[in-house]
Amino acid sequence: MSARQEVTCWYVLVIAGQSNAQGFGEAMPELDDLQVSPRIKQLGRYRGVRPDGQYEDRWNQLVDASHALDDVKDMRFCNLTGNTDLRRSGTVGPGIFVARRLLPLLPDDAGILQLPQAHGGAGMNFGAAGRYIAAEACGPLQQPGASIGRCVMNYANLTDSNTQGAMAWWGVQGAAAPLYRDLRDRLRFALRSNVRNRLLGFVWVQGESDAHAGEPYAESHGASFSAMVDTLGRELADLRPQFLGGAWEQVPWINVLATHWWDETIAAHAKVIDGYRRLMRQRPQQMCLLDVRQTEHGMMMETNQTHFIDPHSKDYPPVPGSLVTDGRSCEPEMIHIHLSSGAYRGEVSRRIAQALQRRCFDD
Repeated sequence: MSARQEVTCWYVLVIAGQSNAQGFGEAMPELDDLQVSPRIKQLGRYRGVRPDGQYEDRWNQLVDASHALDDVKDMRFCNLTGNTDLRRSGTVGPGIFVARRLLPLLPDDAGILQLPQAHGGAGMNFGAAGRYIAAEACGPLQQPGASIGRCVMNYANLTDSNTQGAMAWWGVQGAAAPLYRDLRDRLRFALRSNVRNRLLGFVWVQGESDAHAGEPYAESHGASFSAMVDTLGRELADLRPQFLGGAWEQVPWINVLATHWWDETIAAHAKVIDGYRRLMRQRPQQMCLLDVRQTEHGMMMETNQTHFIDPHSKDYPPVPGSLVTDGRSCEPEMIHIHLSSGAYRGEVSRRIAQALQRRCFDD
């Protein structure tokens, strides 16, 4: 794209679900991961006073996108023990790497606008009711939309905290659930802000919390997910001309099975996964199941466990390099449930981008 050519429209890519959609890759981002592009943005979220005392208002602003996006749970202050390069704090997620792979497929005057809508630990039916505050009801210090707090770990001069309180995407509240309302309202804003903007699709990584919680959550997961998708289509029906395929039924949902922690020998896990398989058979134009639990060569996909070093060990470096993880985003015994930054940077983002390309760009 010429340096003088401006972006005149955005292809909106929603990345939603729970922790493996948000990205809990613990290793420090590579310096290349921090590079921003004028053609890759995100719809900002955070408003209020940050833990370091600075005020910001990113709510529904187009802001730069790098390794950590403005998801419902704020991971920007989650830091490696000993890291002094605070530009490289936060965990690593899939969004920027998927967007970079899709960018060459777009017209020269178009960009990718990422809509980060994930929250670690969120279930479809499992989880607390949560809260939602409309932007017009918020003061300058209040966070609009669905709000859950932030993770502050090992950040310079800040007290460690890890606010959890996972919400449910649907549950008993249905369309009134905060996570759903937040997705619907921000997606509507992203499309209505420019009539030339197009909804590219959804990357959806979800279901692990319901599966792990067992019954009745696993049993009702598929029905609740279908109801959420159908309700969202109806509530956005007036924006149909801005759907890339021209119809809600053609907007792709790339439903990702993220790590080998999904064990189909566990009945509740199998029930959730079978629900996504059934939807793919029933709605082949809309639903795509992408299983990245294993690599294309049949090995287990890399997780945070590969690079784990106990921060209290004599082997932990005083200034960590890019490959170190220390279990800061969850308990060390659970780090195998999250994809690594290397997996996001490599095969996982490539396969997600390929799935979107087949659905959106290939004839």
